[in-house]
Amino acid sequence: MQSRNHHLTLWLIAIALLFPLFIQLSGGIYHSPEAVTDSGGVLGKLPLPIAIIACLLGTLAFARNYRQALPAACFIGSFSALMLVSLLFAGADQPLQQRKVLIALQFLLPTMGLVLGQLVSDKENIIPRAFMWVLLLFVPLQLLAGWWQKTLTLTHNLYLFSIYQHFQFVPVIFVAAFCLVTAHLWSEHKAALRFLVIVMGIYAMASASFLAIGLYSMFVVAFFARRMWQFKAGRLIGFALFAAGIVAAGAVVGLFYGIAEKNTSIIGDGGQYLGKFQTLANGKMPVNLEQRLDDWRLYRDGISESPRTMLLGHVEPLPREVKTSAHNWYLDFVYSFGLLPLVPLLALMVFTAWLLYRSRKTLPGPTWWLAALVAFMVLVDSNFKVTLRQPYPGIFAYFIWGLLLTRLRLPVPAQRGG
Repeated sequence: MQSRNHHLTLWLIAIALLFPLFIQLSGGIYHSPEAVTDSGGVLGKLPLPIAIIACLLGTLAFARNYRQALPAACFIGSFSALMLVSLLFAGADQPLQQRKVLIALQFLLPTMGLVLGQLVSDKENIIPRAFMWVLLLFVPLQLLAGWWQKTLTLTHNLYLFSIYQHFQFVPVIFVAAFCLVTAHLWSEHKAALRFLVIVMGIYAMASASFLAIGLYSMFVVAFFARRMWQFKAGRLIGFALFAAGIVAAGAVVGLFYGIAEKNTSIIGDGGQYLGKFQTLANGKMPVNLEQRLDDWRLYRDGISESPRTMLLGHVEPLPREVKTSAHNWYLDFVYSFGLLPLVPLLALMVFTAWLLYRSRKTLPGPTWWLAALVAFMVLVDSNFKVTLRQPYPGIFAYFIWGLLLTRLRLPVPAQRGG
């Protein structure tokens, strides 16, 4: 009975972590006619993912494994303490700013995913299986809903609810979940995952997200190239099929672009597609990248104003009417809190890398893929977005980081998969 309850809890937690359902404290399930919602900094209007509830309940359910979560506790404790130092001493004689306190809570909230990831024990790959079923059911539904609404790009409107940040953050998390699922379950669920490879390719293109498309492409090429290399018999046939798949993918991309270029009325993406792909095709820098370079310069100049701002940050973040974020988690964090509170995160990165190096000869393939995904979320995605500050992507990123730490610190049985 205890084992059954454990499995059911894992299923529910994993589904809630990935499923992009949001609630608002001021009014139930988030359902907005607009694709982009500006909460104006008001907490009651901010769409919050059900992943927060999953973290809270999951932490209570697996609290008996608290010894496993010592690295997470050390990180969060030191992270919080040094942010408090910034809050108290960033301004010499200036009072504590409420907005900076709220920003600090935003940075801290997603770290609960790290605790949960270290508390759970998933020797039977329940979490990847739950992710797989969410993707199999949800991704085709979202694509069909978009086509029904006459748009080639992803729609935020699923009629019963809306997806918050359906271009900015959700696609990368879905693609990362797909990578995790494929790496862990390919040997057991080939038929379902072959279908998912195709559907997720279409989904990545429809997301108009360079990061989602890049992650999907790199993973598919690397994963299946490695699989073919492992099976020496029939390698030429495998490579031929692989090459055919690459050609087919290129044809799909070309078809998608050709249709979209000539039928801009079916690109209901608020400029996401036209501002990126068509600009790039014309030999110009995409609009969003130009904006981010300007944002990075603005925040870089602010950070380097003085030794105090570099070490402890500013008294308060930039006004919302100037910029809501730096589109870079590290610049965003250092501008507000300085380099000193960043040390715990850097230490956690070094600690993770050391554990990987120490166990490099005994780690199974899926754990290496999980490590690569964590590196992508923390080092790549967070350098182009404020991933670790947003509840939905931040909780997911910290959660898989916690899973990785648990695998690296505990004996891990041999796992099937790529």
